[in-house]
Amino acid sequence: MSIRNRYLLVLAVIWGPCFLGATVCYALLLRPQLDHKKGLEAKVAHYKEQHARALQAAKEKNQGHLAAEVESLQRRIGQFVVSLAEAPDLAFKIGELANEAKLGSFGMRPAHRSGSDTLPHLEHVGQKHVDLAFSAGFWRFAAFLNTLERHHPVLFVETFAINRPMEQHTEPQARMELAVLVEKPPGLTGGMQ
Repeated sequence: MSIRNRYLLVLAVIWGPCFLGATVCYALLLRPQLDHKKGLEAKVAHYKEQHARALQAAKEKNQGHLAAEVESLQRRIGQFVVSLAEAPDLAFKIGELANEAKLGSFGMRPAHRSGSDTLPHLEHVGQKHVDLAFSAGFWRFAAFLNTLERHHPVLFVETFAINRPMEQHTEPQARMELAVLVEKPPGLTGGMQ
């Protein structure tokens, strides 16, 4: 064995375990610390952003703008959610819409659905379902459907079905399920009663 080969062998024997030890040290000690440091930097950046938003919101000119935006959003939610005061009159409004559309043998009942009427992640809004049954020709059915969809607050048509009549001179029978967003009373955070 030549001197050069002995030198390389001694170098490999000495530096190999050192390199392996350094790699293990990095993997076990330094890498988790770097990952933790990145996580902390991300949290600090998030809190700095929240702090900057809080400072902007504290300014009087921004408070007026934010108050106007909140008021606008509250008016806008009124287009979709039936208030507590209007909830008892909703059945009468649907009946009036059916009378205006001249639907025959109109019937309405609460839908019995399994599961909760509470919408996920919403504490103040629940939903009610109503089943409608009536007889109407296509044009009156389409007009009634359009009236329901354009109503304020919005009445969502979940499903509908039209059955062809067996007798020639009778109108088709239709069934429809409506979903209505309803404001919950204050303090009620569970399912709708």
